[in-house]
Amino acid sequence: MSFKILFEDEYFLVAEKPAGLPSQPTVDKKRPDFFTSLKKQVSEPPHSLNYLGLHHRLDRDTSGVMIFTKQKAANDSLADLFKSHRIQKTYLCLTSRRKMPPQWQVENFLAEYRDPKLKKIRMRSVNSGGQKAITDFRLLEDYARGMLIEAKPRTGRMHQIRVHLAEAHMGIFGDDIYPCLKIPQPPRLMLHAHALEFEHPFTHKAIRIESPMPEDMQAFAVDLSIKK
Repeated sequence: MSFKILFEDEYFLVAEKPAGLPSQPTVDKKRPDFFTSLKKQVSEPPHSLNYLGLHHRLDRDTSGVMIFTKQKAANDSLADLFKSHRIQKTYLCLTSRRKMPPQWQVENFLAEYRDPKLKKIRMRSVNSGGQKAITDFRLLEDYARGMLIEAKPRTGRMHQIRVHLAEAHMGIFGDDIYPCLKIPQPPRLMLHAHALEFEHPFTHKAIRIESPMPEDMQAFAVDLSIKK
């Protein structure tokens, strides 16, 4: 599999992660992952890189934009962009339908807990403790059986977008951890990392890198638009 390169300069490389691949190596050493596979791809011409630095991740079933450093000298600058929330992520998600305003924000505190039934770590909102989580949402399309929503997280908590939507009764279709409608059934989690925006720490130019909505999400959006 060859991955699409969306942006590249002497400091950074941005590639498109497909759904179904973990972002990074897992405990199962035989399982393919995006970072290791991409690193192998760009070690060969025309890139011929001998270094690729990992700085963030996407959930296994989330597709879209990921940024990497091409030299160690760029690590601190990119890490600082993420730490100071000066790199804006934009996601697209297909959710169950609910009457919503054109734009809204969710701000609360999220904490981890182990779900005894799923035997997985998940997040939930809490009244005390936890970490602050803020997401800005915008309604892009209102279909007969669902919605296309843009999500811009202002903080970087695990599963933040998924929790904020699920707890508002707008679970993302295909979510195997948080509540969502099971019909219609999508091929995977309908969540896509659509864009990254930041001021380049070395050139100081405004950078925006986009990955269009993938075909499986486009097809599912058509399905949601049909009354049944």
